[in-house]
Amino acid sequence: MKILIADSGSTKTEWMGRDTVRSTSLHFTTSGLNPCLMDDEAIADALNKEVAPQLTEAAPFDAIYFYGAGCRPDQCERMAGLLLAAIPAEKAEVASDLLGAARALCGDDEGIVAILGTGSGSAVYDGRGFTQQTPSLGFILGDEGSGAVLGRRLLGDVFKRQLDADVIEAFDHECGVKADEAIRRVYREAAPNRYLAQFTRFLAAHRDNASVHHLLVNEFQRFFSRNCEAYHRKDLAVNFVGSLAHVFKNELKEAADSLGFKVGCVLRTPAESLVGYHVRKTQ
Repeated sequence: MKILIADSGSTKTEWMGRDTVRSTSLHFTTSGLNPCLMDDEAIADALNKEVAPQLTEAAPFDAIYFYGAGCRPDQCERMAGLLLAAIPAEKAEVASDLLGAARALCGDDEGIVAILGTGSGSAVYDGRGFTQQTPSLGFILGDEGSGAVLGRRLLGDVFKRQLDADVIEAFDHECGVKADEAIRRVYREAAPNRYLAQFTRFLAAHRDNASVHHLLVNEFQRFFSRNCEAYHRKDLAVNFVGSLAHVFKNELKEAADSLGFKVGCVLRTPAESLVGYHVRKTQ
C-alpha cells in the first residue's frame, strides 16, 4: 500500500508518503494550498511545480489523503480533482485540517481538538466525526489565539504604545515596521493573515517580558472562552496541533488553568500521526 498524506495550512503544506510493502517513506514541505483562497490555476501551478517533481520515484499512489485549511465540504471534490490531475493515484480524499488534527490527536477516541497556527479552530470529536464545532470566522471576526490574531494584536499594541517601552524599542530595532507599512500590507495586499502571523517570532523571543506574557495569556484565554466554553465539556482535555500551540505551550496551559480547562496532547504537526492512522486503517 502506497499512501500520500498532506497537511496544509494557509502558509505551508507538509507532505509525507509511506510505502507499507517496501517500508520506504518520503517527507517534504511546500507552500500552503487553501482552496477557499486560491483559484484552480494557482493550485494546479503549485502542485505541478512544487509537489509533482518530488514524487517522480514514489508515484503512483494507492491513495492521497489531503487535510487542509479551507477544505470545506463544497471545496473537497474540486480539490480532489486538482490533486488527481497532478499526482498519479487511484483516489484522493480531501477533508478539513480540523478532521486531520482530530485523527492525529485522538485517533478513534473522544476529545476536544484544536488548531493553533496561522488560523485557529476547534471542535468536539467523538472518534468518528464532530458533534459540536465553533466557527473560526477568520482573523478579522475570529481565529482567537492564532498567529494572525497575535500578530494583529502585537502591531496594534506597538503602534498605540500599549506595551512596555523596552518591548516597543526592541520591535522598532528588530522588525523596523512602521504603521503606514503595516496598514498597507494588511488592508491592501494579499495574504494579510500570513503577514501578521510572522510577528509571532518576535512574541516568542520576548515572551519573558510581562506585557508580552500578558498579551499571550490573554489571547489564549480568549481562545478558550470564545471557542471551547460553548461545548460545556470541561471533562474532556483540549488537544492541540500547530506551531503556535507547540511554541507557546506554557502560556496556553496557564490560560487553560485560569478558566478550568485542561490541555492534553500538543503536536507541532499532525502529519506523522496521520500516516500512522491511515496505515492502521489499511491493515
